[in-house]
Amino acid sequence: MISSARGFILLAAVTLGLLRSLEASGESPFPSSGGNAVNRALILRAEKSFSSGNLQEAEALYSKAAEEATRSPSLLVSLAAVKTRLGKTAESTTLLRRALKLDLANAPAWLLLGMNALEQKNDAEALADLMQATYLDDRNPRAHNFLGIAAGRKGWSEVSEQELRRAVELDPDYADANFNLAVFYLGRTPPLTEQARRHYQRALDLGIKRDPIMEARLTKAAGAPSSPSQLPGTQE
Repeated sequence: MISSARGFILLAAVTLGLLRSLEASGESPFPSSGGNAVNRALILRAEKSFSSGNLQEAEALYSKAAEEATRSPSLLVSLAAVKTRLGKTAESTTLLRRALKLDLANAPAWLLLGMNALEQKNDAEALADLMQATYLDDRNPRAHNFLGIAAGRKGWSEVSEQELRRAVELDPDYADANFNLAVFYLGRTPPLTEQARRHYQRALDLGIKRDPIMEARLTKAAGAPSSPSQLPGTQE
């Protein structure tokens, strides 16, 4: 079974990625209703605040923009992403459901809704939401990664592996997906040690911090002594 901890370690980057990819959902990130320079300026300021880590200011700016453009699904998703980062998961979920009433085919809304459900350990809802997200946007590696996590929690090994592999195929540089795939392979019976080692090493190369528990399990599975600078099966 795959833990969601690593899946959420870079939630800031994920939600920022959602904000930047809203245009791909079929709607301009700038509202057409009342679309004036004020709205555009508000959104640009909100994005800047979010990317700099000033989440409270981003929340206030997105809230004001959403009040001026009440029928913009992308703005609601943006505000929801900020609230998720602030730990206001229930408020985020409410906003996402409002966005989906306006645009049922909004893939970023389904993705963030599934992420919220995972955070709340509502695995059944997470599966449904993330399956919808991947259906609407099959080329989104984050959607496949989180669906792999959700499937792993349910014990659906084949689906979990399929989704995690899809995430890595779509984005070989996706560190969390590589780590999660390493966890998956190490949890097999018998463990697929070489595949686990390879994806864990890739995750390290991409910036994931070393995981002592993971490395101890790799060492045990490989039947080789550990080294502080070298993983089992690697060469310097």
